[in-house]
Amino acid sequence: MGEMVQIQVHGFEGPIDLLLELIDSQELDITVLSLAEVTAQYWQELEDAGDLDPDTLSDFISVGSKLMYIKSNALLPSAEPPPGDLDDRIEETAADLTAALEEHRRFRDAVDLFRQLEEEGRRTFARTAPPRNVPMPPGLEGVTLDNLLSAVKDALASRPAESDEETVIHVEPVTVSEKIDEISAKLSRRSGRLPFRPLLKACQTRTEIVVLFMAVLELIKGGGMWAEQEKAFGEIELIDTKAEAEAAAEPASS
Repeated sequence: MGEMVQIQVHGFEGPIDLLLELIDSQELDITVLSLAEVTAQYWQELEDAGDLDPDTLSDFISVGSKLMYIKSNALLPSAEPPPGDLDDRIEETAADLTAALEEHRRFRDAVDLFRQLEEEGRRTFARTAPPRNVPMPPGLEGVTLDNLLSAVKDALASRPAESDEETVIHVEPVTVSEKIDEISAKLSRRSGRLPFRPLLKACQTRTEIVVLFMAVLELIKGGGMWAEQEKAFGEIELIDTKAEAEAAAEPASS
């Protein structure tokens, strides 16, 4: 992993991963933390360094999206709860936090898988039709993790920073599972092939961009989809594994 970016803002000073630990142990009140300031400082450090470390960016967008989601839940106004349900609400809040932390771990696992694929050389296997009735192995074809992260970084840079108020009041939270369903539906409507960058462009907020990226990683990790880039700086296509295998098998079976 690259050198950890240090953040120094009102209410917190230290590495970004430490934020989740402090929130998990209830040593830090997330409502006093300016996530917009954290984001701005992080990008400034990247620009000053003149280099983009994929591991550092992966960690940041994962942890940052979770922090934004948790803070939104903490700040949202809620109706007066009925008597006697305090314990239930505490359990629900704890469950939400646990789910957020688990999504962070799954994201890290997906990034690790991408690194393994790159090390094994699967990112450069030849474009040949798969054997009959045998799906193409999921992974990367001419695509590196850096390519995907670069597309995500460009999309994030094109979006204005979201103030906490805008995030809380105007934006409905989007989950990874919802994005997975959305991508799967679009793949089905487009014969199993979908360009990646237009998906990023259609996202309304930085948070939605991050969630979309996590959904793509989950789909590739699960084997239902792979990413392909025919030439350097070309479009990255998301390809449905099953649909592509069936299409390749049709001429042989007809």
